[in-house]
Amino acid sequence: MDLSPQRVSYSKVLPRERIKRSPRWDNDEGVAATVGTIMALLVFLSFFGIFTNQFVPVWMSDNESEHMSEAMEQIVQLKSSIDGLIADYPNSLVAPTPIFVPVKLSSAGIPVFAAPTAGVLKFVPNIASSVPSFNVSYTYLANTSTPTYLSLDPSNDGGSGGYLELYCPNRYYVEQRLVYEGGAVLVNQSEGEFVIAGIQMSVTSYVSATGTSKVMRLTQVSLVGINKTIGGTGSKAVYADLMYADVTPYLNPSGSDVTIEIVSKHTSAWTSYFGKILNASLAGLEYGTDFTITCSESGTEGYSVLTVTVNGIEVLNHARAVVQLSIGELGV
Repeated sequence: MDLSPQRVSYSKVLPRERIKRSPRWDNDEGVAATVGTIMALLVFLSFFGIFTNQFVPVWMSDNESEHMSEAMEQIVQLKSSIDGLIADYPNSLVAPTPIFVPVKLSSAGIPVFAAPTAGVLKFVPNIASSVPSFNVSYTYLANTSTPTYLSLDPSNDGGSGGYLELYCPNRYYVEQRLVYEGGAVLVNQSEGEFVIAGIQMSVTSYVSATGTSKVMRLTQVSLVGINKTIGGTGSKAVYADLMYADVTPYLNPSGSDVTIEIVSKHTSAWTSYFGKILNASLAGLEYGTDFTITCSESGTEGYSVLTVTVNGIEVLNHARAVVQLSIGELGV
């Protein structure tokens, strides 16, 4: 009989006793700790995904929306300060007060999750034949004894231009541009554009012994300085100095047309604005009879020409201002 130890049935030590099991296989606590760690990581990653996909976009959209409201308020504040100086300055020998307005370029970010959304502040001054432009034309009576008619037009005091633009390429909120041109503040975005703070302009009726006259008051603002563009985050400075302002009354008892010609990228906003203020004027103006608004293509790419004609103006109180504008770092 073969009693060799190779035969399992005759071995002194059973196979299950000869193969030693690892002590770790018998440690249930180690297995539970590993499974628990994996589950914790899965839960963390799930919440992390929900946060980055759901909460971060909403949070950043609120940040960018808040920034746009703040920047809009700052640009309007700049316009209002300039308008106030123009109203106080004409024919004055007192030096104007310099204007300083900080403009915030970027929205707040979310630490670790999202960086701030940077912006670009750009200033383009008025130079000869530059765009955008805001020009006024009017034929007036220069000499009553010997009737002599002269013209206010872009070749003399009727021309103005220059603009300041804040471009905010928002990633979560709607992309917007805030533009200060022609004495007004405009907002341009993908859904459209509109004027949020208009120019100094009014048309009224004046009743006298000889009849009713239409009187227009209009202010032109020309921006001069050095062409400059600044991009990045944080706040930048906008400095403004009123170099000159004056008011000249132009008379034409027989009535003459006031023509406003605007060459701009934002003629859609200007069209809506002029249609609104002229229809609501105190002179009772009617479209087609008392004023017309037309738009045509410009020779410059991206620009259009808006022509606004107000008929039968007997008195034009024309204010002209030249503002030196500059942008830079805070404290510089």
